[in-house]
Amino acid sequence: MTWIKFALWLFGSYTCYYVALIFWDHLRSNRGEAGSDQHELTFVEDVNPVKSFVEDIIGSGKESSIAFSGGVSLKELFNLAREESVEYIKSVSF
Repeated sequence: MTWIKFALWLFGSYTCYYVALIFWDHLRSNRGEAGSDQHELTFVEDVNPVKSFVEDIIGSGKESSIAFSGGVSLKELFNLAREESVEYIKSVSF
């Protein structure tokens, strides 16, 4: 038996199996009846959007000594390490 023949037999077996499952599910579910009591989930959200301002939520940022820069380049990172603004050598424990 070649690999192609084996693959075709496997594909045919799976196809027959899934067709039989779909047919069995169709027979069990009586979808042809109109007015049958079917359970259906519905989700309704009663949430109204609220307008918010960023300044009110996080504040003006003046009370904190930390400045948000949004990232630095590699050259700026080395400059910060030279000025000892960041700790760049630390032992790693696992």
